[in-house]
Amino acid sequence: MKARLTLSLLGALCAVAQAAPPAAAPQQNLNSVRKEISSLQQDIARKEAERQQTAGEIAKSEQALEATHQVLNELEKKQDATSSQLDKLQAELQGIRIKVAETRQRVSRLLAAEYKRGQQDAMAIMFNTQDPNQSARDLTYYTHIHRAQQSLIQTLRDQEVQLQAMSERIEDELVRLGRLSSAKVQEKRQLQQARNQRSQQVSQLDSAIRDQQQKLQQLKEDERELSVLIARINADIRRRQLAAAAKAAQAKKAREQATRLAAEKRRQQVAEAKKQGKPLPAEPKAPARVETVDEVADASLSGNAFRSLQGRLKLPVAGEIGGRFGARRGEGASWKGMFIKVAPGSPVRVVADGTVVYADWLRGFGNAMIIDHGGNYMTVYTGFATMVRGNGATVRGGDVLGASGSLESGETGLYFELRYMGRPINPQSWAR
Repeated sequence: MKARLTLSLLGALCAVAQAAPPAAAPQQNLNSVRKEISSLQQDIARKEAERQQTAGEIAKSEQALEATHQVLNELEKKQDATSSQLDKLQAELQGIRIKVAETRQRVSRLLAAEYKRGQQDAMAIMFNTQDPNQSARDLTYYTHIHRAQQSLIQTLRDQEVQLQAMSERIEDELVRLGRLSSAKVQEKRQLQQARNQRSQQVSQLDSAIRDQQQKLQQLKEDERELSVLIARINADIRRRQLAAAAKAAQAKKAREQATRLAAEKRRQQVAEAKKQGKPLPAEPKAPARVETVDEVADASLSGNAFRSLQGRLKLPVAGEIGGRFGARRGEGASWKGMFIKVAPGSPVRVVADGTVVYADWLRGFGNAMIIDHGGNYMTVYTGFATMVRGNGATVRGGDVLGASGSLESGETGLYFELRYMGRPINPQSWAR
């Protein structure tokens, strides 16, 4: 058997090898194992629910991460498109600036040419020329050229202003998109961190659930082994009870047969005496009646106040009553309780719920145990071969206190007292 079945099971197995093995200790172990199994199952169920909830949160985090990733992709596309647009506008703006510069150069050259021609104004050119018509045409030509150049420069300047404004708006949009992108990157980082934390939590829950499931499996194996052990102990107890009942029935039958034979012999002796005219033989003395204890304390009265048990109390062992309350003992003293003859190693059971207030060797009695039942009632048990309860232990009716042995006087069996407010009272007046 595995180490988890501890010393209590070893003690139970040893008891199986003795006279009447108690099943109380293994049954208590079995109940404890079953409670632990129930507690583990509830804890595993709670962890499974927590794990499912965390897994659901991870799934939501994955969805949020995917949505954030899509938004980042869209923002990246918008940034690329806006950057391309800005590059195109800046190229156009540069082209316009180049055209403005070229136009200004042409105008400058034109003005320089006019200056070289004597710094003459349009009126001077008109009067100095020999052909008035040619002068008019030249004046008109220069006027149109000047106006055209000024108009072109103004148009280019207007386009430059518009392109500059558009460029600034696009740059502002790029800044806005950059901020959105940074915020989304931060959001994505936080979502990834939360997902990683939940994943770690799920891993820890998985590990804890696996450990508890292994422990649960071990406990279930222990429960099966304990159940088998208890069944074997109960079967052994039942077998011994049946054997004891058969032995008692056989003894009763033998006594009845001996009584019949004695009566028949007496009848023949009386008939023979009458026939021969002799005095009748004396009446044989009736053999002393042997009193036995058949019902042993069990858990049926557990939970009741001791004072309510009078007339219903079951005694701690089954056997032959060898000393009654108040009867004289061999050394001249009288019994203050009752002495029950029983085979060594028989289980001794507490008669009712209580607390062990003494469990030690007692001069004149050997190993002794005293149980306080409350309400000023106490019971005393002496003659143990072994004791399995210690001072301060709480016991319930029917619990095994130990195995029977003998008193210091050598009498084999158990001595049992019942006391109220320290005074001994007749246990048989309380027994059923």
